[in-house]
Amino acid sequence: MIPLLSEPYLPRVRQALLDATPAGARVAIDVGCGHGVNTVWLRERCAADALLIGVDCDVSALRAASTVRGIAGDASALPLRDHCADLIWCVAAFALFADQQRALAEMRRVLRPAGTLVIATAGTYWVRLRRHPPEVLNGLPPSVPAPPADGLGDEWMMRLTGAGFHAPQVRAYLLDGDEPAQAALIDGAALADYTGLLPFSSPMTDPEPRLLWLVVSASA
Repeated sequence: MIPLLSEPYLPRVRQALLDATPAGARVAIDVGCGHGVNTVWLRERCAADALLIGVDCDVSALRAASTVRGIAGDASALPLRDHCADLIWCVAAFALFADQQRALAEMRRVLRPAGTLVIATAGTYWVRLRRHPPEVLNGLPPSVPAPPADGLGDEWMMRLTGAGFHAPQVRAYLLDGDEPAQAALIDGAALADYTGLLPFSSPMTDPEPRLLWLVVSASA
């Protein structure tokens, strides 16, 4: 397993998650929380008096998770009542679930109307990197609300829509190399749209396998 929650990936992984997560949740759930390593970050997006709950099937990991109130349970049958949470995180755990569509349905059930789901996962994908002009890159924020090119997020969009979620968004980030972490994966037309610039041309590399961090969010 990729040690995502440690250096050198940690700063990029953390920032990408926070950028996709709205602030102010009063009840937040970390599904597949493990030892609660990333749960400290989740608290940064919650209200000061928020209830933060971690769910994991590994009881020994929950006992070691001092940063979260732990509940033992499976993602395909969350031990939580309907519509009780404002925000659900699932970080580097979704790929481990035996029944992923059932897990999505359970998270949809537990979220309140208009609550937010954020799933983050990593993997190696074949990508074509975009070489955008420096003047475009210099004006971009750390995270751009634009989808990755070449259909990288299409499967996630279909899965979330099929599970009853609304307004799904996918952001992709390179975890290795010196290229701009997100912009190199976004088509020039989408960046021109976002920045309000005139259309510009960006050369592309040949397809190559690269380690990516995908952050997927949607509304219940």
